[in-house]
Amino acid sequence: MAANDKTGLSREWTDVVLSPGEDTSFLLRPKQLLIAPGDVETARPYLPDGWVLDDSGKTSGALRFRFAGGNGTAAEVLEAIAKVREGTGGKVRIAPNHVLVGEQTQVTFTGEPRIQGGNATCARPEARPRTLPLRTAQPADGQGVTIGVLDTGLFKHPWLAGPIVIRAGNVADTWDADGDGFGDAEAGHGTFVSGLIRQVAPAAHIVDVKVLNSHGLGDDFEVAQAMEQQLPPAVTIVNLSLGGYTQDDTAPLAIAGVLRAIRARGGAIVAAAGNAGKPRPFWPAAFKQVVGVGAVTHGKTGWTRPEWSNYGYWVDAVARGVNVASTYAPDNTTKYVEPPDTTVQTRSFKGWARWDGTSFSTPVVAAYLARLITRHGFATAQQAVDHLLATSPPAPSDFPLAVLVDDLDPGVPLP
Repeated sequence: MAANDKTGLSREWTDVVLSPGEDTSFLLRPKQLLIAPGDVETARPYLPDGWVLDDSGKTSGALRFRFAGGNGTAAEVLEAIAKVREGTGGKVRIAPNHVLVGEQTQVTFTGEPRIQGGNATCARPEARPRTLPLRTAQPADGQGVTIGVLDTGLFKHPWLAGPIVIRAGNVADTWDADGDGFGDAEAGHGTFVSGLIRQVAPAAHIVDVKVLNSHGLGDDFEVAQAMEQQLPPAVTIVNLSLGGYTQDDTAPLAIAGVLRAIRARGGAIVAAAGNAGKPRPFWPAAFKQVVGVGAVTHGKTGWTRPEWSNYGYWVDAVARGVNVASTYAPDNTTKYVEPPDTTVQTRSFKGWARWDGTSFSTPVVAAYLARLITRHGFATAQQAVDHLLATSPPAPSDFPLAVLVDDLDPGVPLP
């Protein structure tokens, strides 16, 4: 394996490699590549020996091929893609199976840095309120709207139960998969996201689908497949608090196909802009068809971008993402290390926490769209998006084309 394929990756990140390049690197699945369905026969003659079609499933945007040999390096995938592009004159839609991660912490409970960036904190325990605090004065907000949350799944929580919250298949989250005493880096991520939606649009229904493991790992193909096959037609808004960088900063192939289908029925997709503090396009937030969401915080000088939030022309909206409070893993304890200190300490959670990241600005915007649908009687989620972008105030200057979403109704305190 090439020396840089695993450099900087978390030890729990199995079946992931890193491409070469300082400012252009991206995460990908070894021994996998994707080809658009209509281009498969054109590409086949130019694929090196050993690449075979994976018949375990498909999406409208891509078919997955696997490499039967090799050493599992990034170079094997990139060389195969280059040969197909050269042989077909660049006319074939082919790409790595890009790895997507839930974007929250740069430092995990173990004190380990994350390769795709993020702020320098992990979830912090907070005393659980007696009742779920609402960030709206109208408890009917979101009524008639269903939001799909594709994330790490859910822990059992009294405020995330049926019939408001629907579990699509086995969505149980895992606290400590490797049993080392440290909570996994993104355990509770989906639980936190779903709780934020309930606070902003309490009457909206939520459909939770597990596409990331407790270390925050998923990929383009798996996310696209889940969006197509596990989200019921009633879902009109999709929340993706996940993302990644891509080869040549181009759109991830499989998700691109699914977005067309969701948009065709008037649906909206909202995605996190990422937490590396960079202007580099982060996908799927960077799609023109997606509402990409950055993070802001409010202080004495007004609204500002925290240094870790990604930014740039491709971000469409911003919302609070610092010291956000929401539902979290109940009755779980973890060891943790707070760099630069190396002392191992202990934290216990009781179903409520504070966290930071664009992952948590994103569900605020998704739920705010549901609120707009209820209050204005919009027929589609896309109408709510158009209204949001046309009537909201401008975001701070780091986000030159974005709007600011302040979800708090007048007189409603911030949890």
